[in-house]
Amino acid sequence: MCSTRAMRVAWPLLFVLALLSACMHPRAIQAPEEVRLTPLKTISTLKARVLLTFAGVDGIPVENSVDCYRMQYSVGSGSEVIQLSGLLALPRNVAPRRLVSFQHGTSTTRTAVPSQLDGTGLAAAIAFAGNGYALIAPDYPGLGDSSGRHPYYVAAAIGPAVAGMIEASQRVPGVPNGPVFLSGFSEGGWASLAALRVLESKGRPVLGSAQVAGAYDLRHVSLPAALKGGAPSHSLYLAYAAWGQAAYYSQPLDSVLTPEYAAVVERVFAGAKPQEIVSSLPTDPRRMFNQNFLDAFDRNQAHWYLDSFAANSLVDVTPRAPVRLYYGSKDLDVTPEEALAAARSMRARNVDVAAIDVGPVGHDPSMLAAAPLILAWLRELDTAATVPGERNVP
Repeated sequence: MCSTRAMRVAWPLLFVLALLSACMHPRAIQAPEEVRLTPLKTISTLKARVLLTFAGVDGIPVENSVDCYRMQYSVGSGSEVIQLSGLLALPRNVAPRRLVSFQHGTSTTRTAVPSQLDGTGLAAAIAFAGNGYALIAPDYPGLGDSSGRHPYYVAAAIGPAVAGMIEASQRVPGVPNGPVFLSGFSEGGWASLAALRVLESKGRPVLGSAQVAGAYDLRHVSLPAALKGGAPSHSLYLAYAAWGQAAYYSQPLDSVLTPEYAAVVERVFAGAKPQEIVSSLPTDPRRMFNQNFLDAFDRNQAHWYLDSFAANSLVDVTPRAPVRLYYGSKDLDVTPEEALAAARSMRARNVDVAAIDVGPVGHDPSMLAAAPLILAWLRELDTAATVPGERNVP
Protein backbone atom coordinates (compact mmCIF):
# COMPACT_ATOMS: atom_id res chain seq x y z
CA MET A 1 0.00 0.00 0.00
CA CYS A 2 1.16 3.58 -0.66
CA SER A 3 1.83 5.90 2.21
CA THR A 4 -0.07 9.20 2.47
CA ARG A 5 3.16 11.09 1.73
CA ALA A 6 3.80 8.95 -1.36
CA MET A 7 0.30 9.65 -2.62
CA ARG A 8 0.77 13.40 -2.08
CA VAL A 9 3.87 13.20 -4.27
CA ALA A 10 2.38 10.84 -6.87
CA TRP A 11 -0.85 12.63 -7.71
CA PRO A 12 0.80 15.93 -8.76
CA LEU A 13 3.26 13.90 -10.85
CA LEU A 14 0.45 12.05 -12.60
CA PHE A 15 -1.33 15.35 -13.23
CA VAL A 16 1.80 16.80 -14.87
CA LEU A 17 2.24 13.66 -16.95
CA ALA A 18 -1.38 13.86 -18.06
CA LEU A 19 -0.85 17.47 -19.17
CA LEU A 20 2.30 16.51 -21.07
CA SER A 21 0.66 13.59 -22.84
CA ALA A 22 -2.39 15.72 -23.68
CA CYS A 23 -0.14 17.65 -26.09
CA MET A 24 0.59 14.50 -28.10
CA HIS A 25 -1.93 13.03 -30.52
CA PRO A 26 -1.77 9.90 -32.68
CA ARG A 27 -0.99 10.51 -36.33
CA ALA A 28 -3.76 10.05 -38.85
CA ILE A 29 -3.73 6.69 -40.65
CA GLN A 30 -5.60 5.90 -43.83
CA ALA A 31 -7.75 2.93 -42.84
CA PRO A 32 -8.38 0.18 -45.40
CA GLU A 33 -11.85 -0.60 -46.67
CA GLU A 34 -14.31 -1.83 -43.99
CA VAL A 35 -11.99 -0.72 -41.17
CA ARG A 36 -12.48 2.44 -39.12
CA LEU A 37 -9.72 3.92 -36.97
CA THR A 38 -10.40 6.54 -34.31
CA PRO A 39 -7.35 8.18 -32.71
CA LEU A 40 -7.58 7.95 -28.91
CA LYS A 41 -4.39 9.20 -27.29
CA THR A 42 -0.62 9.04 -27.28
CA ILE A 43 1.14 7.69 -24.20
CA SER A 44 4.60 9.17 -23.67
CA THR A 45 7.45 6.94 -22.51
CA LEU A 46 7.59 8.85 -19.22
CA LYS A 47 3.91 8.39 -18.49
CA ALA A 48 4.07 4.75 -19.62
CA ARG A 49 6.83 4.00 -17.13
CA VAL A 50 4.90 5.64 -14.31
CA LEU A 51 1.74 3.69 -15.19
CA LEU A 52 3.63 0.38 -15.22
CA THR A 53 5.17 1.21 -11.84
CA PHE A 54 1.79 2.01 -10.30
CA ALA A 55 0.32 -1.17 -11.80
CA GLY A 56 3.05 -3.19 -10.09
CA VAL A 57 4.66 -4.42 -13.33
CA ASP A 58 8.42 -4.94 -13.01
CA GLY A 59 10.99 -5.92 -15.60
CA ILE A 60 9.40 -4.28 -18.67
CA PRO A 61 11.26 -1.33 -20.22
CA VAL A 62 9.50 1.28 -22.34
CA GLU A 63 11.45 2.32 -25.44
CA ASN A 64 8.76 4.14 -27.44
CA SER A 65 5.81 6.44 -27.00
CA VAL A 66 2.59 4.71 -28.04
CA ASP A 67 -0.20 5.87 -30.39
CA CYS A 68 -3.57 4.31 -29.51
CA TYR A 69 -6.58 3.92 -31.82
CA ARG A 70 -10.03 2.41 -31.52
CA MET A 71 -10.42 -0.01 -34.40
CA GLN A 72 -13.81 -1.08 -35.76
CA TYR A 73 -13.98 -4.00 -38.15
CA SER A 74 -16.31 -6.82 -39.17
CA VAL A 75 -16.27 -10.58 -39.60
CA GLY A 76 -18.60 -12.86 -41.53
CA SER A 77 -20.49 -12.19 -44.73
CA GLY A 78 -23.99 -11.38 -45.91
CA SER A 79 -26.58 -11.53 -43.14
CA GLU A 80 -23.97 -13.07 -40.83
CA VAL A 81 -21.74 -9.98 -40.66
CA ILE A 82 -20.83 -8.96 -37.10
CA GLN A 83 -19.46 -5.53 -36.26
CA LEU A 84 -16.60 -5.65 -33.75
CA SER A 85 -14.10 -3.36 -32.08
CA GLY A 86 -10.72 -3.43 -30.39
CA LEU A 87 -7.57 -1.48 -29.63
CA LEU A 88 -4.73 -0.85 -32.08
CA ALA A 89 -1.51 0.53 -30.58
CA LEU A 90 1.61 1.45 -32.54
CA PRO A 91 5.06 2.56 -31.44
CA ARG A 92 5.53 6.21 -32.33
CA ASN A 93 7.96 7.21 -35.09
CA VAL A 94 9.37 3.70 -35.64
CA ALA A 95 8.39 0.80 -37.88
CA PRO A 96 6.87 -1.97 -35.71
CA ARG A 97 8.90 -5.15 -35.57
CA ARG A 98 5.93 -7.53 -35.54
CA LEU A 99 2.20 -7.76 -34.75
CA VAL A 100 1.07 -8.95 -31.31
CA SER A 101 -2.55 -9.82 -30.53
CA PHE A 102 -3.36 -9.72 -26.81
CA GLN A 103 -6.67 -11.22 -25.62
CA HIS A 104 -8.13 -9.79 -22.40
CA GLY A 105 -9.61 -11.62 -19.44
CA THR A 106 -13.26 -11.87 -18.37
CA SER A 107 -15.23 -8.62 -18.56
CA THR A 108 -18.92 -8.41 -17.76
CA THR A 109 -19.06 -4.70 -18.64
CA ARG A 110 -19.31 -3.57 -22.24
CA THR A 111 -17.06 -0.56 -21.63
CA ALA A 112 -14.36 -2.34 -19.57
CA VAL A 113 -12.52 -3.37 -22.73
CA PRO A 114 -9.26 -2.48 -24.50
CA SER A 115 -10.82 -0.13 -27.08
CA GLN A 116 -11.94 2.04 -24.17
CA LEU A 117 -8.35 2.08 -22.86
CA ASP A 118 -9.21 0.19 -19.70
CA GLY A 119 -6.37 -1.07 -17.51
CA THR A 120 -5.79 -4.14 -19.66
CA GLY A 121 -5.72 -2.13 -22.87
CA LEU A 122 -3.28 0.42 -21.48
CA ALA A 123 -0.98 -2.23 -20.02
CA ALA A 124 -0.89 -4.27 -23.24
CA ALA A 125 -0.28 -1.17 -25.36
CA ILE A 126 2.61 -0.06 -23.17
CA ALA A 127 4.19 -3.51 -22.78
CA PHE A 128 4.19 -4.36 -26.49
CA ALA A 129 3.86 -1.16 -28.55
CA GLY A 130 6.10 0.58 -26.02
CA ASN A 131 8.79 -1.93 -27.00
CA GLY A 132 8.52 -1.66 -30.74
CA TYR A 133 5.65 -4.02 -31.62
CA ALA A 134 2.27 -3.32 -33.18
CA LEU A 135 -0.43 -4.35 -30.70
CA ILE A 136 -4.07 -5.24 -31.16
CA ALA A 137 -6.43 -6.21 -28.36
CA PRO A 138 -9.90 -7.36 -29.49
CA ASP A 139 -12.94 -6.47 -27.39
CA TYR A 140 -14.79 -9.72 -28.42
CA PRO A 141 -18.38 -10.13 -29.68
CA GLY A 142 -20.98 -8.62 -27.39
CA LEU A 143 -18.47 -6.22 -25.83
CA GLY A 144 -17.16 -2.81 -26.87
CA ASP A 145 -19.00 -1.54 -29.94
CA SER A 146 -20.40 -4.99 -30.76
CA SER A 147 -24.11 -5.52 -30.16
CA GLY A 148 -25.73 -8.56 -28.59
CA ARG A 149 -24.71 -10.85 -25.77
CA HIS A 150 -21.13 -11.94 -25.19
CA PRO A 151 -20.79 -15.66 -26.14
CA TYR A 152 -18.61 -16.44 -23.14
CA TYR A 153 -16.33 -19.43 -23.90
CA VAL A 154 -17.83 -20.20 -27.31
CA ALA A 155 -14.83 -20.92 -29.51
CA ALA A 156 -16.77 -20.70 -32.80
CA ALA A 157 -17.59 -17.06 -32.00
CA ILE A 158 -14.45 -15.86 -30.22
CA GLY A 159 -11.75 -17.52 -32.35
CA PRO A 160 -12.92 -15.99 -35.68
CA ALA A 161 -13.42 -12.59 -34.03
CA VAL A 162 -9.79 -12.50 -32.87
CA ALA A 163 -8.48 -13.90 -36.15
CA GLY A 164 -10.62 -11.35 -38.01
CA MET A 165 -9.03 -8.44 -36.17
CA ILE A 166 -5.57 -9.80 -36.90
CA GLU A 167 -6.37 -10.04 -40.61
CA ALA A 168 -8.01 -6.59 -40.70
CA SER A 169 -5.18 -4.90 -38.79
CA GLN A 170 -2.55 -6.34 -41.14
CA ARG A 171 -4.20 -4.34 -43.94
CA VAL A 172 -3.55 -1.11 -42.02
CA PRO A 173 -0.50 0.79 -43.35
CA GLY A 174 2.46 0.28 -41.04
CA VAL A 175 1.27 -2.93 -39.38
CA PRO A 176 3.65 -5.88 -40.02
CA ASN A 177 2.22 -8.66 -42.16
CA GLY A 178 4.46 -11.52 -40.99
CA PRO A 179 3.57 -14.25 -38.47
CA VAL A 180 1.58 -12.88 -35.54
CA PHE A 181 2.40 -13.46 -31.88
CA LEU A 182 -0.57 -14.35 -29.65
CA SER A 183 -0.92 -13.77 -25.93
CA GLY A 184 -3.78 -13.57 -23.47
CA PHE A 185 -4.90 -13.74 -19.87
CA SER A 186 -7.65 -15.86 -18.28
CA GLU A 187 -10.51 -15.97 -20.82
CA GLY A 188 -7.99 -14.40 -23.17
CA GLY A 189 -5.62 -17.34 -22.71
CA TRP A 190 -8.33 -19.68 -23.93
CA ALA A 191 -9.28 -17.17 -26.67
CA SER A 192 -5.67 -17.13 -27.89
CA LEU A 193 -5.70 -20.89 -28.41
CA ALA A 194 -9.08 -20.61 -30.17
CA ALA A 195 -7.63 -17.97 -32.51
CA LEU A 196 -4.46 -20.01 -33.02
CA ARG A 197 -6.56 -22.93 -34.21
CA VAL A 198 -8.48 -20.70 -36.64
CA LEU A 199 -5.35 -19.04 -38.03
CA GLU A 200 -3.47 -22.30 -38.56
CA SER A 201 -6.51 -23.91 -40.19
CA LYS A 202 -6.34 -21.08 -42.76
CA GLY A 203 -2.63 -21.61 -43.32
CA ARG A 204 -1.72 -18.31 -41.64
CA PRO A 205 1.60 -18.52 -39.77
CA VAL A 206 1.80 -17.87 -36.03
CA LEU A 207 5.10 -17.02 -34.37
CA GLY A 208 4.10 -18.31 -30.93
CA SER A 209 1.29 -18.25 -28.39
CA ALA A 210 1.74 -17.32 -24.72
CA GLN A 211 -1.25 -17.88 -22.44
CA VAL A 212 -1.54 -16.88 -18.77
CA ALA A 213 -3.99 -18.46 -16.30
CA GLY A 214 -6.20 -19.82 -19.05
CA ALA A 215 -8.89 -22.48 -18.83
CA TYR A 216 -8.47 -25.10 -21.55
CA ASP A 217 -10.23 -28.34 -20.54
CA LEU A 218 -13.59 -26.74 -19.79
CA ARG A 219 -15.52 -29.98 -19.39
CA HIS A 220 -13.17 -32.09 -17.28
CA VAL A 221 -11.09 -29.54 -15.35
CA SER A 222 -12.74 -26.10 -15.38
CA LEU A 223 -16.35 -27.08 -14.70
CA PRO A 224 -15.70 -29.56 -11.85
CA ALA A 225 -13.29 -27.12 -10.19
CA ALA A 226 -15.69 -24.17 -10.48
CA LEU A 227 -18.69 -26.11 -9.19
CA LYS A 228 -16.78 -26.62 -5.92
CA GLY A 229 -16.84 -22.85 -5.39
CA GLY A 230 -13.28 -22.42 -4.22
CA ALA A 231 -13.21 -18.75 -5.26
CA PRO A 232 -15.86 -15.97 -5.21
CA SER A 233 -15.50 -15.68 -8.98
CA HIS A 234 -16.64 -19.24 -9.70
CA SER A 235 -20.37 -18.53 -9.50
CA LEU A 236 -19.87 -15.51 -11.76
CA TYR A 237 -17.92 -17.55 -14.33
CA LEU A 238 -20.53 -20.31 -14.45
CA ALA A 239 -23.49 -17.94 -14.53
CA TYR A 240 -21.86 -15.87 -17.28
CA ALA A 241 -21.20 -19.00 -19.34
CA ALA A 242 -24.80 -20.20 -18.89
CA TRP A 243 -26.16 -16.75 -19.83
CA GLY A 244 -23.98 -16.39 -22.92
CA GLN A 245 -24.13 -19.96 -24.15
CA ALA A 246 -27.89 -20.36 -23.66
CA ALA A 247 -28.42 -17.43 -26.01
CA TYR A 248 -25.81 -18.64 -28.50
CA TYR A 249 -27.22 -22.19 -28.68
CA SER A 250 -30.89 -21.06 -28.45
CA GLN A 251 -31.51 -22.84 -25.16
CA PRO A 252 -33.74 -21.55 -22.32
CA LEU A 253 -31.65 -20.33 -19.41
CA ASP A 254 -33.86 -22.17 -16.91
CA SER A 255 -32.92 -25.44 -18.63
CA VAL A 256 -29.65 -25.21 -16.70
CA LEU A 257 -30.31 -22.72 -13.85
CA THR A 258 -33.15 -22.73 -11.35
CA PRO A 259 -36.01 -20.37 -12.33
CA GLU A 260 -35.02 -18.07 -9.44
CA TYR A 261 -31.39 -17.76 -10.50
CA ALA A 262 -32.25 -17.62 -14.20
CA ALA A 263 -34.19 -14.45 -13.43
CA VAL A 264 -31.35 -13.07 -11.30
CA VAL A 265 -28.77 -13.79 -13.98
CA GLU A 266 -30.86 -12.21 -16.73
CA ARG A 267 -31.13 -9.07 -14.59
CA VAL A 268 -27.56 -8.67 -13.34
CA PHE A 269 -25.79 -9.49 -16.59
CA ALA A 270 -27.87 -6.86 -18.34
CA GLY A 271 -25.65 -4.13 -16.90
CA ALA A 272 -24.76 -4.62 -13.24
CA LYS A 273 -21.22 -3.98 -12.02
CA PRO A 274 -19.04 -7.04 -11.33
CA GLN A 275 -19.26 -6.57 -7.56
CA GLU A 276 -23.07 -6.49 -7.78
CA ILE A 277 -23.08 -9.65 -9.88
CA VAL A 278 -20.92 -11.52 -7.37
CA SER A 279 -23.07 -10.38 -4.44
CA SER A 280 -26.25 -11.51 -6.25
CA LEU A 281 -24.99 -15.07 -6.74
CA PRO A 282 -24.52 -17.84 -4.16
CA THR A 283 -21.08 -18.70 -2.80
CA ASP A 284 -21.94 -22.36 -3.50
CA PRO A 285 -22.32 -22.44 -7.31
CA ARG A 286 -24.37 -25.65 -7.26
CA ARG A 287 -27.26 -23.72 -5.71
CA MET A 288 -27.72 -21.86 -9.01
CA PHE A 289 -28.33 -25.01 -11.05
CA ASN A 290 -31.52 -26.98 -11.45
CA GLN A 291 -31.70 -30.63 -10.45
CA ASN A 292 -31.80 -31.86 -14.02
CA PHE A 293 -28.42 -30.35 -14.75
CA LEU A 294 -26.89 -31.45 -11.44
CA ASP A 295 -28.04 -35.02 -12.03
CA ALA A 296 -26.55 -34.97 -15.53
CA PHE A 297 -23.26 -33.64 -14.20
CA ASP A 298 -23.05 -36.03 -11.24
CA ARG A 299 -23.96 -39.07 -13.36
CA ASN A 300 -22.04 -38.00 -16.49
CA GLN A 301 -25.21 -37.92 -18.58
CA ALA A 302 -26.12 -35.82 -21.60
CA HIS A 303 -27.02 -32.15 -21.17
CA TRP A 304 -26.59 -29.29 -23.62
CA TYR A 305 -24.53 -27.24 -21.13
CA LEU A 306 -22.14 -30.14 -20.54
CA ASP A 307 -21.95 -30.71 -24.30
CA SER A 308 -21.09 -27.04 -24.77
CA PHE A 309 -18.24 -27.20 -22.28
CA ALA A 310 -16.89 -30.28 -24.05
CA ALA A 311 -17.22 -28.75 -27.53
CA ASN A 312 -15.47 -25.55 -26.48
CA SER A 313 -12.56 -27.20 -24.67
CA LEU A 314 -9.20 -26.63 -26.34
CA VAL A 315 -7.01 -29.14 -24.55
CA ASP A 316 -6.87 -31.30 -27.67
CA VAL A 317 -5.66 -28.66 -30.14
CA THR A 318 -2.42 -29.51 -31.94
CA PRO A 319 -0.68 -26.23 -32.80
CA ARG A 320 2.28 -26.06 -35.13
CA ALA A 321 3.44 -22.87 -33.41
CA PRO A 322 5.23 -23.11 -30.04
CA VAL A 323 3.00 -22.63 -26.99
CA ARG A 324 3.76 -21.45 -23.45
CA LEU A 325 1.21 -21.87 -20.67
CA TYR A 326 1.99 -19.63 -17.68
CA TYR A 327 0.24 -20.10 -14.34
CA GLY A 328 0.43 -19.06 -10.70
CA SER A 329 0.69 -21.95 -8.24
CA LYS A 330 -1.69 -20.16 -5.80
CA ASP A 331 -4.37 -19.35 -8.38
CA LEU A 332 -7.81 -20.12 -6.92
CA ASP A 333 -9.82 -18.80 -9.88
CA VAL A 334 -8.19 -21.02 -12.51
CA THR A 335 -6.52 -24.12 -11.12
CA PRO A 336 -2.88 -24.70 -12.17
CA GLU A 337 -4.02 -28.14 -13.38
CA GLU A 338 -5.43 -26.35 -16.45
CA ALA A 339 -1.95 -25.51 -17.72
CA LEU A 340 -0.39 -28.76 -16.55
CA ALA A 341 -3.05 -30.99 -18.13
CA ALA A 342 -3.08 -29.02 -21.38
CA ALA A 343 0.71 -29.23 -21.62
CA ARG A 344 0.65 -33.00 -21.04
CA SER A 345 -2.02 -33.44 -23.70
CA MET A 346 -0.23 -31.31 -26.30
CA ARG A 347 3.18 -32.79 -25.52
CA ALA A 348 1.78 -36.25 -26.25
CA ARG A 349 1.08 -34.99 -29.79
CA ASN A 350 4.61 -33.56 -30.18
CA VAL A 351 3.61 -29.91 -29.75
CA ASP A 352 6.40 -27.54 -28.66
CA VAL A 353 4.71 -26.65 -25.35
CA ALA A 354 5.73 -25.84 -21.80
CA ALA A 355 3.73 -25.12 -18.64
CA ILE A 356 5.58 -22.45 -16.65
CA ASP A 357 4.99 -21.73 -12.96
CA VAL A 358 5.44 -17.98 -12.36
CA GLY A 359 5.47 -18.45 -8.59
CA PRO A 360 3.16 -18.68 -5.56
CA VAL A 361 0.77 -15.99 -6.81
CA GLY A 362 -2.95 -15.78 -7.43
CA HIS A 363 -4.97 -15.11 -10.57
CA ASP A 364 -4.44 -11.43 -11.41
CA PRO A 365 -0.85 -11.29 -10.06
CA SER A 366 0.09 -14.19 -12.36
CA MET A 367 -0.31 -11.86 -15.35
CA LEU A 368 2.03 -9.29 -13.78
CA ALA A 369 4.59 -12.01 -13.06
CA ALA A 370 4.35 -13.51 -16.55
CA ALA A 371 4.47 -10.26 -18.54
CA PRO A 372 8.29 -9.79 -18.61
CA LEU A 373 8.76 -13.50 -19.38
CA ILE A 374 6.38 -13.25 -22.33
CA LEU A 375 8.10 -10.14 -23.70
CA ALA A 376 11.50 -11.87 -23.42
CA TRP A 377 10.18 -14.98 -25.22
CA LEU A 378 8.64 -12.82 -27.96
CA ARG A 379 11.97 -11.07 -28.52
CA GLU A 380 13.74 -14.44 -28.69
CA LEU A 381 11.29 -15.81 -31.27
CA ASP A 382 11.27 -12.54 -33.22
CA THR A 383 15.06 -12.43 -33.46
CA ALA A 384 15.21 -16.04 -34.65
CA ALA A 385 12.40 -15.69 -37.19
CA THR A 386 12.79 -12.24 -38.72
CA VAL A 387 13.69 -12.39 -42.40
CA PRO A 388 14.34 -9.56 -44.88
CA GLY A 389 11.21 -8.13 -46.48
CA GLU A 390 8.84 -9.51 -43.85
CA ARG A 391 7.90 -6.15 -42.33
CA ASN A 392 5.24 -3.85 -43.67
CA VAL A 393 7.09 -0.55 -43.20
CA PRO A 394 4.99 2.63 -43.46
